[in-house]
Amino acid sequence: MDQIQILYGAMEPSSEGHIVLRGVLDPASLWDIAIPAYQRETVRESTIEDLSTAYRGKAGRPPDVELAVRGTLYEITEVDGTFTITGDVFVVDGLQRLSGARVAANRNEAPRVGATIYFGTTEVWERERFDVLNMSRSRLSPNLLLRNRATQCSWLGRLHALCLDPSFSLYEMVSWAQYMRRDQVMTALTFLKTVMRLHGGFGAGRYASVEELWRVLPFMMADVGQEAMVANIRTFFDLLDSAWGVREVLFKNRATHLKMGFLFALADLFARYPSFWSGPHLRIERDVAQKIGKFPLNEPSVRAMACSGTNLLFLTRNIVDHINSGKRTRRLIEPDLYQAAAPAADSTGQQA
Repeated sequence: MDQIQILYGAMEPSSEGHIVLRGVLDPASLWDIAIPAYQRETVRESTIEDLSTAYRGKAGRPPDVELAVRGTLYEITEVDGTFTITGDVFVVDGLQRLSGARVAANRNEAPRVGATIYFGTTEVWERERFDVLNMSRSRLSPNLLLRNRATQCSWLGRLHALCLDPSFSLYEMVSWAQYMRRDQVMTALTFLKTVMRLHGGFGAGRYASVEELWRVLPFMMADVGQEAMVANIRTFFDLLDSAWGVREVLFKNRATHLKMGFLFALADLFARYPSFWSGPHLRIERDVAQKIGKFPLNEPSVRAMACSGTNLLFLTRNIVDHINSGKRTRRLIEPDLYQAAAPAADSTGQQA
């Protein structure tokens, strides 16, 4: 267990039943505070440097950090207002400020870091506290919120794990963090929106916010089935990989097929036509996949629609026309919503 000291401390009960200690962190204790998995990554070094200088500024020091002493295996001793805490201490709010204070301490300065410490917490409580504190802060990425929610929701956790599976076309290329790396091609939010649109035939909607996705995703995955949904996602992105390449993308700005507009348009196409589905399973025949791979992505009008995300219905219609071009049979037929039964599909999965 780590040990930290709080100077000029005072104990008080909180409205949530936790014991709370407020005071100033001893600079020597700055490195004994653990960073939990739900935290965002540290920001740029220049920003951390600015925060470090704020601790010696005349305009007042930065706001207090919030810490949590997890579980019940901890000890508190107090001598003349100096509290010594032995236990597992985690930063809940203020990681960037804490990082700035460490930089200042490395310069032999003595940063006065105000701290509020909650005792007897759990990781679930800390995550909820982290979300509450950051939801109203526009700088917190929805992708990080989704990553944190994935630890509480097995359905969302399964999709997060899929993005970390080396056999998946998007292995480590989806950003579930505060900042997107150069080698990543899309955000978790775009990924999940695409998944929802792909399964539009199963009651999925076009949801925009983390809260909506968080609320609806478990019900939709229950209808489709986890294994079927994961297989459908693999089929969809494997198509993109075989047609235009995903794993070897070096310049994502040039990868029109990975732009949000094109992803949504293609997902809408598959969701709209029953001939692509066998029960809950997405089926894309080889000849159709090859035809889609010849779609003129580099045409200026197509690229403009794919990049802007506008006129998605028109872009979907263009892809359908491209698939149907040169065909007299096995054409994609617009589904008749008023027809009692869908037209029978031939052995290839295409409507006759």
